[in-house]
Amino acid sequence: MKNGKNVIVTAVCVVLAVAVILGAVFRVDIFGNGIDNVNENTYGDVNPDTWVATDGLGRTLPTYEEAGEKNQEKFVGLFYWTWHYHHSQNRPARNVTEMLSKDPGAVRDFDNPVWTDDGDGIPHYWNEPLFGYYTNVDEYVVRKHAEMIADAGVDVIIFDCTNGTEVWEDGYETLFKIFEEARVEGVNVPQVAFMLPFNAGEDPNTSLHNLYNNIYSKGRYKDLWFFWDGKPFIMADPAALDSEKTDEKEILDFFTFRRNEPGYFTDDNYMSEENWGWCSDYPQTKYGKTLFGGTEQMCVSVAQNAADGELVAMNSGGNVQGRSFTHGDYSYTYQKGEEIVTVDSSVENSLLYGLNFQQQWDYAIECDPEFIFVTGWNEWLAGRWREWQGTENAFPDQFSDEYSRDIEPAKGILKDHYYYQLVANVRRFKGMDKPSLTAKSGTTIDILGADSQWDNITNSYNHYINSTRKRNADSWQGVHYESDTMRNDFKNVKVTYDTDNVYFRIETVDDITPYTDKAWMRLFIDTDSTGKVSSWEGFEYVINRENATESQVVIEKSKGGWSFEKTGVGEYVVNKNVMYLQIPLSALGLEGSENVSFNFKLSDNMQTDGDILDFYQNGDVAPGGRFMFEF
Repeated sequence: MKNGKNVIVTAVCVVLAVAVILGAVFRVDIFGNGIDNVNENTYGDVNPDTWVATDGLGRTLPTYEEAGEKNQEKFVGLFYWTWHYHHSQNRPARNVTEMLSKDPGAVRDFDNPVWTDDGDGIPHYWNEPLFGYYTNVDEYVVRKHAEMIADAGVDVIIFDCTNGTEVWEDGYETLFKIFEEARVEGVNVPQVAFMLPFNAGEDPNTSLHNLYNNIYSKGRYKDLWFFWDGKPFIMADPAALDSEKTDEKEILDFFTFRRNEPGYFTDDNYMSEENWGWCSDYPQTKYGKTLFGGTEQMCVSVAQNAADGELVAMNSGGNVQGRSFTHGDYSYTYQKGEEIVTVDSSVENSLLYGLNFQQQWDYAIECDPEFIFVTGWNEWLAGRWREWQGTENAFPDQFSDEYSRDIEPAKGILKDHYYYQLVANVRRFKGMDKPSLTAKSGTTIDILGADSQWDNITNSYNHYINSTRKRNADSWQGVHYESDTMRNDFKNVKVTYDTDNVYFRIETVDDITPYTDKAWMRLFIDTDSTGKVSSWEGFEYVINRENATESQVVIEKSKGGWSFEKTGVGEYVVNKNVMYLQIPLSALGLEGSENVSFNFKLSDNMQTDGDILDFYQNGDVAPGGRFMFEF
């Protein structure tokens, strides 16, 4: 039960039951306004639940039929790091994977010259993030994070402020600014909360005063606050404050506190109703018994710096619980086209498949808590120490592709596999919104005619604006990132068809640029679900890969990968900020179909042909990453 008190009297029990239900469904703000933990889009209706995707391993996201109706009383939090900018000052970025490629024997040798430093605690990346060695004040990256985490269905990101008194003000201020802008532009951004040091001492006391005075008491960015049990939520020990002091009593009354449990091996303890975890060994701890006997919170983590029931460095060897680790003979299956794939520790490149991650998700979903805390998104760094927990040359938290716990897409072999595994499991846990779009045949469009022809077309797909910001950011010593690739900013697309053609109406924010531009206004189409047909990353067809003429676009079919053959031409017209396309069904292999169905995505100004990870970084795509609209 959320208030942590035993209830004996039946009448009181009923009252509290109602309070618990209301607290979960509708969180009431202490300023007197109703606050729902689901943001309202103020720009347009963009619903990532309706998007589909197949990841680079052939795993397809759950459908509404598989995931079920969305449960508004289920929440997912994601551990998030805002302190990279602090470590980057006057230091080069050091990449463990690159360093060990020069001398694999340096794993246990603190003084090996491959490390290029001689001090304890110097931070090292386990590998390079997809967005480079960014810092948290890089607005381009923060906007990308806002969309990607929102698209995953995550409700709240929880900032790591667990060491000392630092709350990383520059990091959270940048994030607040960019997330608020994204929210206004239609992104259902995750809300925010802080996790403070694992004790009741002076450090969390100082941090609580800092956060309360700088943010919460002033009502700053209130739309971004995460509420729990009717108050702004914080992970900290309330015993760090003295209720006899007026100012500290005010802070105590302001927040809903959950004491953050540091250990990975805590036994289930229903009496510890005001404790939450952040990382837990399988089978994970159940925190907080509700009034009805359920579990309030559980953890799911990608990997754990643990082995044989002990805390260890990630590079300590032995049974360290990396990405491939499982307890027992665990395996999971998924359908890849018409094939059932079984994943266990014997599969080639098992680190790609998230066995550890999936075993924890399966157990957490089975236990059905109210809140799942996922570790983590973007830690990336670990200090290198001469000795830690008995390991020489120790990397406590992150070390390599296998022995790391970040979900954010990376360069190298991990790519974006863990991102879509996150999306899939969030959908399994929370359910999905029911799709509302149905294609109707018989609507013929004259692409030279009036725009009003589209007024009654119901298959309409909105997308975010300003997805790719201009980038001009300093990073680690000697690294500067600069790009400006946003060109045609997709806003909406409508689709319909008749017996001969499929028609697209594509609307952008500003007037569409000339057709002579490189990588201009491309349309990727997925027509096959069996996996038997040749494709590039699941797309059998691409329109406008070869530059258009003044009135025609080339339609091509993949011969396997980024190699295509022409199957036909389509007609198009551009009128200011709207493009009208007419594509023959025969050129897409869809002629004679009783029910025309396909998935599609838009792309403009792709910089690296053939690299699907470019969709995260450059120009504009709708929807983002590997996601597709479903028609």
